[in-house]
Amino acid sequence: MTTASLLKESALTLRSLCASIGISKAGTKPVLVQRIRHAATNQQPLPPEARILSIDMGIKNFAFSLLTPAALDSFRGQEQDRSKTTPLTTPVRLHVWKRLDLTLPVPVPATIHTKTPTSKKKKTPSPNNVEDFSPATLSQHALNLVQTQLLPLRPTHVLIERQRFRSGGQAAVFEWTLRVNSLEAMLHALFASFYGRDAAVSDGRAERGGRAFEGRVESVLPGGVVNFLLCAEDGMAGRGRVDGQRIKKVKTEIVGGFLREGVMVVPEAGQQAEEMVSVFLEQWERAGGRKGRAKKGGSGGGSGSEKGPVREVRNKLDDLADAVLQGMVWLQWQRNLEALIKERPDLLGDAGKSEKE
Repeated sequence: MTTASLLKESALTLRSLCASIGISKAGTKPVLVQRIRHAATNQQPLPPEARILSIDMGIKNFAFSLLTPAALDSFRGQEQDRSKTTPLTTPVRLHVWKRLDLTLPVPVPATIHTKTPTSKKKKTPSPNNVEDFSPATLSQHALNLVQTQLLPLRPTHVLIERQRFRSGGQAAVFEWTLRVNSLEAMLHALFASFYGRDAAVSDGRAERGGRAFEGRVESVLPGGVVNFLLCAEDGMAGRGRVDGQRIKKVKTEIVGGFLREGVMVVPEAGQQAEEMVSVFLEQWERAGGRKGRAKKGGSGGGSGSEKGPVREVRNKLDDLADAVLQGMVWLQWQRNLEALIKERPDLLGDAGKSEKE
């Protein structure tokens, strides 16, 4: 399909194509066509051995997962039921799934939770007990995180949740937002610095061979992930701004449903994710997950006014769910782009014509 033929498509069709491959759908028709063609010409086929590290940003709630594409044959038929409620049709295997508090010292002192105050009088915290978010301290946390937690996973693709300078309607940007933005930039810088370096130099272990990191790093806008997921949710498409707690609930329901039914997301046997899946499902049911309510005979309504403890649990689950869904949606975008190029090879210009011949 040439540029001229693409321009004949309606703006709604072009926006739908943009959303299906994870690019911005804002702008005029010529701008949308240019974005689609740029995505097609810069597309890199995903290798079968791809290892996708998906990172949900945060300092006290830093979550990440390691996913690999699963063979479609092993899920044939099962994904059809899930496609009725979500646009995800590409199953994955879950190897690692963690949520970390980066404010905790490494290693955590054994006595940190054992001291009990002798009086109710508030004490002035010592400099050692005050949470330090200075660039020097935050950079040490970031370096330790990348070296000890992320690089050993040998990712081929690293997806980092894109942060924005959100003010939450206030006159200024919150300091906490700036801290997370700083951490985001540090992670990009660290992966860039480790790219192509000898692994022994990067982690100090001479016995490890090869390169420290040879993958790709991409930013993923959370809004794009949410819009892609919610477009299939009953009653949520086209309703404009949706309540944040409602979005959290829907995302945890999607992941919880996948895990409970054993479709689309399957933990790799014998790896860390297996234990986390059990914890997630237990907490999900406790917070009123869809399957948990059905089993216990509770009301299936799921009111929007959740009590404090339930909301706190759901927020924790949301961080974990985001780390998985971001990777799954990004993988689905790649599959959709591959299918679009196959269907419309003219998007590649002369290269597409020669391949077709």
